Amino acid sequence: MNAHPVTECSAATDRQLAPSFRGAWMALAIFGVSRLIMLMGFVFSVTYVKPSTAPGLWNISTAWWRYLLRFDSAYYLDIARQGYAYNGNPLQMQNIVFFPGYPLMVRLAAWVLPVSLPFSAIFVSNLCAVGAIVLLYGLISRLWGRDVALVTVALVSFFPTSLFLSAAYSEAIALLFTTAALTFLFRGRLALASVCAGCLSATRPIGFVLAVPLAYEVWLRTGRRFSWRFLGYAGAAAVTAASGLIAFGFYCWIRFHDPLAFLHAQAAWREAGGTGGLAAWRHLKGGLRDPGLLYQPNFNDGWFFLAFLVITIAAWRRFPAALNLYTAAILVALIVTRVFAEPGFISMNRYLLLVFPCMTGVALLAGRRLALLICAPLAALLLIYSALFAQWQWAG
Repeated sequence: MNAHPVTECSAATDRQLAPSFRGAWMALAIFGVSRLIMLMGFVFSVTYVKPSTAPGLWNISTAWWRYLLRFDSAYYLDIARQGYAYNGNPLQMQNIVFFPGYPLMVRLAAWVLPVSLPFSAIFVSNLCAVGAIVLLYGLISRLWGRDVALVTVALVSFFPTSLFLSAAYSEAIALLFTTAALTFLFRGRLALASVCAGCLSATRPIGFVLAVPLAYEVWLRTGRRFSWRFLGYAGAAAVTAASGLIAFGFYCWIRFHDPLAFLHAQAAWREAGGTGGLAAWRHLKGGLRDPGLLYQPNFNDGWFFLAFLVITIAAWRRFPAALNLYTAAILVALIVTRVFAEPGFISMNRYLLLVFPCMTGVALLAGRRLALLICAPLAALLLIYSALFAQWQWAG
C-alpha cells in the first residue's frame, strides 16, 4: 500500500486514481456486513440480554427497527416533532443541548416521503451513513489508493460504536458533512468545503474544528504569509464553518434570552456523570484496580482515545497537513470539551467516529492484513454493544 498520499498528479493519473464504481460498491458491501452484525446483536439480545428495568424507557414501534430508537433518540424526535424547550434550569436534562441539523432533516424527510417521524429518523441516519461511506472511500482512495480506502471503511464500519450510524442519532449526518467538507477541501473547492463545515457545526458543536484546515488552505492560497488578504479570506472561511453554531446561538438568544443555553444546559449531564478530568482519570485507571470494571461497556473508551492519540502521532508524517490539522484539532477539542469539562471519557467512542483519519493511520502503519485482523475484535464489540443498546443496557 502507498506510504504517502497522492497530493499532486497529472490529469491522466488523476483519472486513474478516481474512485471506481466497483470500489464504492465494495465499500458499501463492507458496511452492509457490519449492519448484519449489528442486526445479529439485536437478535442475540432478545434471548440473552435482560432488558433494563430503569424508569422512563419506551418503545415507539413494534417493528424490529425500534431497537435503533433508544436513549437520546427521544430528544431528537421531540425536537423534530415540536421544537425546542428550555425552562432555564441547567440541572434538568432538556433537549436544548442537541443541535438542530439532524432533527430538521428528520422532519423534512417525514414531510417529503411521507412517513412517521420515528421511521424518518432511521431512514435519514442510514441514508447519510451510506453517503458518508461512499465519500470516505472516495476521499481516501484518491489520497492513498483503493486498498487503504477499503481498510479504512472496514475499520470505521466495524468500530464498536458504528451502530450509531444506523440509530436515530446525529453521528451519520455528522460523518457525512465531515467527509464532504474534506473531500471538497482536497479538490480545491474551498467555498463548498466551508458550507459543509457550517452544516456540520449545525449538527454537532465540535464541527467548528474544520475551520483549522480551512484556514490552512487559505494560507497556502494567499502565498504562505500572514496578510490582510489572508485574514479576510480565513476569517470568512472560519465564520462560514462555524455558521451553524453561530445561528443556533442566535436562536437560543432570541427564543430563551441565553445565546449559550445549549452549553449551560449540559450541566445536567455533568452532574449525572461525574466531575470532568477527575472522572476521566478514574475511568481510565479504574479497570487496573478493579478488574470487574473490565466488563462495563464504557471501560475501553479512554483506552481507545489514547490509542487514537498514539496513532495520530505515529502516522503524522504520512498524512497531508490539512488532514493532520483536522485530526489534531478534533482530538484537542475532545480533550477540552469532553475529558476535562464533561463526564470523563464516557461516550468518547461515539465521538471518535469522526476521527476517521486514525483508521487510515492503522491501515498505513499495520498493513492491510493486520488491519483487517483488527476488524475481528471490533466486530465482536459491535455485536455486544448492539445487543446492550437494544435492551437499554448501554447508551454509548
